[in-house]
Amino acid sequence: MKLVVFGANGPTGRLVTRQALGEGHTVTAVARNPDTFPIQDARLRVAAADALDAAQVDRVVAGHDRVISTLGVPYTKEPVTIFSQGARNIAAAMDRHGLRRLVCVTSIGVHPSSHPRRS
Repeated sequence: MKLVVFGANGPTGRLVTRQALGEGHTVTAVARNPDTFPIQDARLRVAAADALDAAQVDRVVAGHDRVISTLGVPYTKEPVTIFSQGARNIAAAMDRHGLRRLVCVTSIGVHPSSHPRRS
């Protein structure tokens, strides 16, 4: 199966990429900075793309069977659009290319100091 992994250069993305390769899949790892991607394999292609750029997303989704998104950002109090806009771009590209399977893993959470105190 041909998989494309968005957010592949993060910790979760690297884990997913290694697991997919270990299962025998062909993987395109999508990263904004592909030169720093540490995994090498004969069935791996590393593509430069930003999930916020619809044209770049469309280009890398083409020719794949399934999409996995492990997009993430470090904790911030600033507005984050990578999840919503990235998912919009991925879903639109999938629709254009006839793909029907998407797996999303997200790690965004609550800042530790915001947790309610347990009694």
